[in-house]
Amino acid sequence: MHKSDKFIATNELLKAEPSDIRVGSDAWFAWLSQHDKFSFQGKSGRFTAQREVRRNTTYWYAYRRRSGKLFKLYLGKTDELTSELLEQTSISLAGQKISEHNTAPETETIEQRIDTPLLPLDKINSPALPPQLLTRPRLNCQINTPLTLIYAPSGFGKSTLLNDWKRTCGHPVARLLLDDGDNQPLRFWGSVIVALQTILPDFGRELLNHLHSASALDPSEIVSRLTSEIIGTRAALPRFCLALDDFQHINDPKTYDSIQNWIKHLPPNMQLVIIGQNKPPLSLGDLRARGILTELDANDLRFTLDEGIRYLRQYHQEDPLADTDLEKLVKHTEGWATGLTLSALALSKQQDRRQFIDTFSGAHIYLREYFMETVLQHCNPETQSFLLKTAILKHLTGGLCDAITKQTGGEEMLSRLWQDNLFIVRLEDQGWYRYHDLFAEMLLSQLQTRFPDEISQLHQRAAQWYRQQYAPADAVYHLLSIMAWEEAASLIEEMALRELEQYGEDSRLLRWLHEIPASVVQKHKTLLHVYLRLADVALPRHKIERFISDIEINLSSTSLSRQSPEEREVLSEIQHIHNNWKQNQIFTPPAWHAGENDSKWELLNGLHLLKQGHSSAPELWENQIVNLFDKAREQHNLFVVMMAGGFLARRAYLNGQLRRSEKIAQQVLEFHQGKLPEPASITLTVLSQIYLERNDLSKAQKYLTQAQEVDPNPTSTNMPVQITVQRAKIQAAQGKINEALATMQAARSLHSQRPSAIWNDQDLLAYESLILLRKGDILSAESLARESEKAGEHYLSQLARAQILLAKNQADVAEKLLTQLVTQNPNSLLYEPLMEVRVLLSLALIAQHKTHHALQVVTEAVRLAAPERFFRPFLENSIGSIPLLLLMLKTEKLTADAQLFIREVLRVSGYVDKYPQISQAEIETLFIAASISQREQEVLQLLKNGTANRAIADTLSVSESTIKTHLGNIYIKLGVKNRTQAVKRAEELKLV
Repeated sequence: MHKSDKFIATNELLKAEPSDIRVGSDAWFAWLSQHDKFSFQGKSGRFTAQREVRRNTTYWYAYRRRSGKLFKLYLGKTDELTSELLEQTSISLAGQKISEHNTAPETETIEQRIDTPLLPLDKINSPALPPQLLTRPRLNCQINTPLTLIYAPSGFGKSTLLNDWKRTCGHPVARLLLDDGDNQPLRFWGSVIVALQTILPDFGRELLNHLHSASALDPSEIVSRLTSEIIGTRAALPRFCLALDDFQHINDPKTYDSIQNWIKHLPPNMQLVIIGQNKPPLSLGDLRARGILTELDANDLRFTLDEGIRYLRQYHQEDPLADTDLEKLVKHTEGWATGLTLSALALSKQQDRRQFIDTFSGAHIYLREYFMETVLQHCNPETQSFLLKTAILKHLTGGLCDAITKQTGGEEMLSRLWQDNLFIVRLEDQGWYRYHDLFAEMLLSQLQTRFPDEISQLHQRAAQWYRQQYAPADAVYHLLSIMAWEEAASLIEEMALRELEQYGEDSRLLRWLHEIPASVVQKHKTLLHVYLRLADVALPRHKIERFISDIEINLSSTSLSRQSPEEREVLSEIQHIHNNWKQNQIFTPPAWHAGENDSKWELLNGLHLLKQGHSSAPELWENQIVNLFDKAREQHNLFVVMMAGGFLARRAYLNGQLRRSEKIAQQVLEFHQGKLPEPASITLTVLSQIYLERNDLSKAQKYLTQAQEVDPNPTSTNMPVQITVQRAKIQAAQGKINEALATMQAARSLHSQRPSAIWNDQDLLAYESLILLRKGDILSAESLARESEKAGEHYLSQLARAQILLAKNQADVAEKLLTQLVTQNPNSLLYEPLMEVRVLLSLALIAQHKTHHALQVVTEAVRLAAPERFFRPFLENSIGSIPLLLLMLKTEKLTADAQLFIREVLRVSGYVDKYPQISQAEIETLFIAASISQREQEVLQLLKNGTANRAIADTLSVSESTIKTHLGNIYIKLGVKNRTQAVKRAEELKLV
């Protein structure tokens, strides 16, 4: 079949070989049936006609490019291509109007008339899907009702979602991209008909003719006829979808009325999807109540944390970043698709990617240009000024905006911005909003450019408004922003104890105090007292030293006579701290009497117990911390409850008491009914650790995410490091070893930049070594373990070393190291429960065929683990522990809990599917070997060496009759009758 575009037709003839063909003749239609393309030269210009197949039927379409746009027009079936039709099509594609008498064309642009059959292809064709497409089934599956509304600000992936859904929905989808030209009824409905013709080529031709006629139909009549014709296609097309994109261009009341009427009577075989930047003002209550409406807004379209990380990884596959770094970008962009794309593109151009992530903001040129082009340039000057001047606010409400702009109508402006979806979020508190973080950062950068002289005054007005509303914390934020230090210090001093007691927030107080110059803090003894009690628990010593040294230098340079009483008290406490440090003691705050606040200061003073508990012998301090926890609950001191309760929950977890730990954790979290304060991250992380040990990875991840969310901007790195380590452990448990390694490297990087008060380099090196072992990289693991041991004895490093020794088949050395760990740490290691050490010790023993001792150790481990459902240590070492667990099941001394626990470990480890089955004979052999005690095994070894009974007794420092008793027991257990048989059987069992 020919596919030539060299054939040119006119009104009369087609130039063809061997002879010309008259247009409209039988030969003409025969020629058309054998060709796919030709050109037509009419009086108004040339177009290309092309044959296309739609739903197994052939149709012809006309194409012409004009003013840089490609226009497409439906011609009809082969037998409909007459010279008159071709000439009229030529006129339409030229942007001209057909006169009533079909004579000379009258020039009139398409935009000035309702000539809907002529639409640019981009209005009816779907755009190409992006190469970094992330399929989101959770959204696709929701587009399943007769009507779906998808509305969100620009760049949230609305059209991409539609196009992705279109691939898998299972029925044809017609798309219409709306613009301002469609904002009147006849043009709108004409465009709809043309869009439907992309899936139903013959659809609505008669109705279109009525739209073009001088006596055009009423919109209600159009809707009625359109609905009837769609229902008439039900046999040929049982189900299809029409998607109306960029619906925000429609605001004409008559058009809205006709659409509303259509929605009430949607054809049963048609699904309607409406997409726009804001929620259309349609009456939808009845549809919503009947369950035939789906609404997807910006909150639905935001990438979840997991989706955002997977999306960003598509841009950085060769050199992946840690999940913690990617999480920062996802959270900063608030899951906004375009924000993620632009940040990924910007990130790919950076040498120091981690530094870029820490400093990336909406002021970056990529985002600034996007916001300027899509938002600011479309706003009038009044709106632009409002956006810029209110950008200093974290949260917005009408009265506050009026106060700082010195205008009225702030409430109405915020409502309109929210309705227009201009990157503003409505909060739970009625009348309150906030800007999208990136948008606010862009606005702030523009404010500094356009109105730099007004910034200080704007903050001062905001601070004044907040003080009038009795919201001192928000007032402090604005005062610090303009370096009004003394005013901010006085306000912080008034509210500090109340902030801790009622809201439980410490990170914010510490940040504020670090911002205020030392010359100001030294005048406010309450600020120093608060700082020392909070920093002692949260910050590393060198950071505290730097803070108080600045104050001490200032005060020491002032003569005693010129120092105020408060400054002398401040200097005295600083000297007290130095004395503690010189004697290598932990800082113990002196008693301080402050009248009505004595009880509050007593509780804060008690926080030093937590530092003692972290440093050494925590069990010695536990009772005092329990008393502190109980007092804090009695006095309703939220901060101390969170800190002391979090410590106790963590101690119970480390002691292997998962149930007790969970009970304490729930008491802590239930103490406060509102928004959880920052220190709740301690307790939430403990719950994540508990559920990881129970192998409930989804709950472990849930609590870890909550821990990070309640304290997004911590002053101390104690919890960020803890959370990062826990994330790496969860990733390793999920089998994502490379991601776990990247996460641990991020933890080490964070600690090197901002050292933690409770973690050190040895801890993090040891954890990374353990993950490398999971990967099977023994050499790298050994290298890191060796590095972590350079600074001296370190329990986590010893644990890593023991696992390396087991991997290298040096079970005897591993046994000594693990036995030493259990002896020196009877309750727990510093950061890890002792359960894994017990399991590893049993593996070291069984590897040496010390079966009896191994069975004793693992039995004790199961006894402790079963009631707590402490699964992970057994699962992570399942290959070695399975024979011992099967052997345990053969005994009759197990409790029901222990039996159930072992069977669950075997099930979850995949024993039946993953590992070679251990035969009953092998179990019997193990059972016999396990029956031989350690002393009996020593006797057998001496028997093998040919040692006589008297000599064996002397070697073991027992009587000869005891040796005879041992031999009698050995013969019975091994089923033998003499020494020779006993040695032979022991060799078969690898006991000697």
